[in-house]
Amino acid sequence: MASNMTKEQEKATAQLSKERLERIMKARSHHVRNSARVLKYGAKSFVRNTWLSVAAIAIMAVTLIVLSATIIATHAMSTAISKIEQQVDMSVYIKQGATKEQIERIIGRMSQLETVTEVTSTSPEEANLEAIQKILDSSNDMSEADKAVYKQNLLEAPNKLPWTLNVRLKDLDETSELENFVNNDESMTEMLDAKPPSYASSHRDTIDHIAEIMNRIEMIGLIAAGVFALIAILVVFNTIRMAIFNRKEEIHMMRLVGASRWFIVGPFVVEASFYGIIAAAIAGTLAYVAAFALQDNFGSTLKPTLDIMREYWYFVACSLLVAGILIGVISSMLATRKYLKQK
Repeated sequence: MASNMTKEQEKATAQLSKERLERIMKARSHHVRNSARVLKYGAKSFVRNTWLSVAAIAIMAVTLIVLSATIIATHAMSTAISKIEQQVDMSVYIKQGATKEQIERIIGRMSQLETVTEVTSTSPEEANLEAIQKILDSSNDMSEADKAVYKQNLLEAPNKLPWTLNVRLKDLDETSELENFVNNDESMTEMLDAKPPSYASSHRDTIDHIAEIMNRIEMIGLIAAGVFALIAILVVFNTIRMAIFNRKEEIHMMRLVGASRWFIVGPFVVEASFYGIIAAAIAGTLAYVAAFALQDNFGSTLKPTLDIMREYWYFVACSLLVAGILIGVISSMLATRKYLKQK
């Protein structure tokens, strides 16, 4: 008797599990069908409002292009500043009478500083030849014969140029360790020339000026992208509002028969997402074409940026898609929320 009850309970449990599974599958099938219908209605609405769709896509594409251009320009200028910083030398001047051994000893001790990456020296003779060559190069109105005589006279003149130590630092802002070494290290005692060390003050001013310009360009670009994004949201908002107005009777009927909120709102979100997807494709294509077209004019400056764009193209594409879809979704949700709230 107990065995029969157990079998009947097992059958009942199995039947309940089967029915529950069927309900779950039906619910999932219903959600899939609803999602397919939402996509279908959204695509139809997108095609139906052709001119409004073109306007919305255009302004969203401009927004994404401005944002892309700002990011590309900022990265390219950051690369340029880094290259300039790497090429700038700090100059420390040593008396002309210093021997080669003394210079090598100073270079050895200076190279051990944590902030220093490289130290090279220019002898008074080398500095003299470089100075003479610069003078000759700037004398365009002199004949070759006159230049030869002029050069000979300069070579015979007393050379008063000191040794120059060219020091490269990891960070141009970190000069305190080098300054402390120059002022206090025993190897530098009575070796410094009367000409004070030049800690790249002029170069630093130039680099800071470029960085300031870069920050302004970045700020202007981001503000412009923000303004265009706001305009895009307003355009898409009004486009969706027009679509809602054209379908207000249909929406009213759907609400009467108990359609879910997502079933009503979904097509408009899909429509706005299409705007973002197409705008992202246009913006991405134009950004890549423009960037690679400028490669010949700004090759060394743009190359690191172009390498990143080439290697991580999928990340760039996904970022533009997310930005475009996000603008569309925000606009459509605001429009539908306001309409449904009014009703």
